[in-house]
Parts: sequence; structure tokens; C-alpha cells
Amino acid sequence: MAGSDGKVEITTTDPRALEREVQVRRDRLAATLEELHDRLQPSEIARRGLASAQTSALGFVTDRRGGLRTERVAAVAAVVVGVGVVLVVRAVKKRR
Repeated sequence: MAGSDGKVEITTTDPRALEREVQVRRDRLAATLEELHDRLQPSEIARRGLASAQTSALGFVTDRRGGLRTERVAAVAAVVVGVGVVLVVRAVKKRR
């Protein structure tokens, strides 16, 4: 049973029961380590990051019902065009 500190106390002295408990804990630890190994793979981290970015971007340009928020799309387009104009103006000034 779990104690007040969250640790599990072993209350039996039966060697077979102790061996089973040790094996159960080893198996649980092995599964946890395998899960951590899988989660920390660079490809898995990148996949989760991309999925999160896609979800955020989609949430930004759509409403709760999935409809397009045209005012936000227009604002983003205006910013992109503005940045493009600034870059072109800077490039032209550098050539002079």
C-alpha cells in the first residue's frame, strides 16, 4: 500500500511474493524507460512540435465551428506584404 510520502510499502516477507513484486516493479520501470526513450527521440519531438504549431495556426485563423476568420487572414497577409515591401525598399537602397 502507498504511504503518506507516496512510496509503496511491502508488507510481506514471503520470498516468492517479494520476487513477484520486484519483477512487477522492474517491468513497470522498463516500460517507463521505453516510453521516455520514445518521447525523447528527435523525430518524435519534431513531430509533436509541428503538430502543435499546426493546431495553433489553425486555431488562429478559424473560429469554433471551423469557419475562416477573414479579418485575421487579412491581417496576416497585410503584415507579410508590409515586411516584403520593407525588404524590397532596403534592397533597393543598398544598391544605390
